[in-house]
Amino acid sequence: MTRNTISLWFLPLAAFISTIGCAKQADITSMEPEAAYRYLETKYEKEDYLAAVDGFDYYTLNYSGSSLVDSAQFLLGMSHFNLKAYLLAADSFNELVRRFPRSPLVAEAMFQAGVSYWKLSPKYSLDQEYTVKAIDALQAFIDYFPERSSRVREAQELIEKCRGKLAQKEFSSGIIYIKMKDFRSAEIYLKSVMVMYYDSPWAAEAAYWIAFAQEGDERPDDAIKSYRDFIQKYPEHSHHLEAEEALKRLTLTTELDEK
Repeated sequence: MTRNTISLWFLPLAAFISTIGCAKQADITSMEPEAAYRYLETKYEKEDYLAAVDGFDYYTLNYSGSSLVDSAQFLLGMSHFNLKAYLLAADSFNELVRRFPRSPLVAEAMFQAGVSYWKLSPKYSLDQEYTVKAIDALQAFIDYFPERSSRVREAQELIEKCRGKLAQKEFSSGIIYIKMKDFRSAEIYLKSVMVMYYDSPWAAEAAYWIAFAQEGDERPDDAIKSYRDFIQKYPEHSHHLEAEEALKRLTLTTELDEK
């Protein structure tokens, strides 16, 4: 095959490939609103989320009078979510709630905003701004739409995880102070866990270490009461035997002192 023959064969092929590429990137600015939405919806369904983001962003800004604009706003949020751009996703869902409060998509948008914030929540030792935002968003969803049972259960489960993370952060601060032998500060953080996160697994841990901190702070009467309360409330806890031994030791010491 000569060079000229190859050129003649390649040119139509290149044109064909170019045509396909252009077809994939249709100009939605020349489409009617419904046709543009359906085209972008197809992009989303095919998981072409980058194209969907660009298109839905344009759509929500330029087709505000369309009956499908709230759906476009929602799919904009979902496109960001699927690209793991969770902050942009949350902003898009919140924008839907703000701009279209009567939309049937408001409930799902509120739920997805909470999930987006949860995705941004870092490990417990770091700043928990987005964990708190997730709790607030999910609780708002539950308060406004308590009848959506399946989503409400999911929201409650995520809230429980968020609260567990906040409890662990507070608890870890208390343990750090115990290691520093600053028992008063430790007790403040640990009691905060007991009060604010009483329904988390960290409450039991905090109860034991409160007694430990009081013992370290040389307040035997407080420590005896706290150990007793811990033993009665958490009989199956891993620190149960340690608490019993500490209680016996403190009780015996106190009795000897009184004599």
